[in-house]
Amino acid sequence: MVVINVVYNHNIYRINQRCETIRDVKYFLQHLVPCHDQLLVYKAELLTEEMEVLSYLDIDEDSEVEMFLYRKLRDEIIKFTVETEDGVLYIDIPTDNEVLKLKNTIDKRVGIAPRRQRLTTLGARMRDHCKLEDYAISTRQTVHLREKPPNPEWFVDIVLVVPSTGQSMIIRVDQYDTVYTLKGLIRRADFAEKPDFHLEYKGKCLVGKESIISYGIENEDTVNLIYE
Repeated sequence: MVVINVVYNHNIYRINQRCETIRDVKYFLQHLVPCHDQLLVYKAELLTEEMEVLSYLDIDEDSEVEMFLYRKLRDEIIKFTVETEDGVLYIDIPTDNEVLKLKNTIDKRVGIAPRRQRLTTLGARMRDHCKLEDYAISTRQTVHLREKPPNPEWFVDIVLVVPSTGQSMIIRVDQYDTVYTLKGLIRRADFAEKPDFHLEYKGKCLVGKESIISYGIENEDTVNLIYE
């Protein structure tokens, strides 16, 4: 039988009962923290799948292991350090927000569409419609971002024009990406002479979180860049 030593608030609680899944472990800890408020960490990885069998974690039946128990942080502000391939972002966000809100914030800051972001923390994949409190064990936590490549089948070439200067360029973007992502591509191409600008298509201002395809923008269409 597995013996599980659970560290919580600097105390150690020993589980000598038979446990086959993560859910079983949580059951024996509910006198400390209600099951729905528990976050369990084993070998620095967050255990998010309650029905996961302990043997899948390479826990032998006759072994003795250590886990860490945390209470979900509700109604807190989390300072996330988001590590990307190009640098680090620092984002403050309430724990009652969904993961998708964090992805939208990342997109607004650096231009990576939410659908192409894969976020993990403590080894656990962060799913869009789960709340951040389901992953946060501390008010300061690191998130790793891996960017999925765009699909070449969905590429469109947009003719970008600056009416005030006559400057133009062609920029390629995945049509299912967002306007924020397009703006990020423009900034990374060093095309814009000023940091603040918005985009217009057929006289309509493009909203950052909306997708390119939602505006009916097709291959070789013209989008205007307007400095603010």
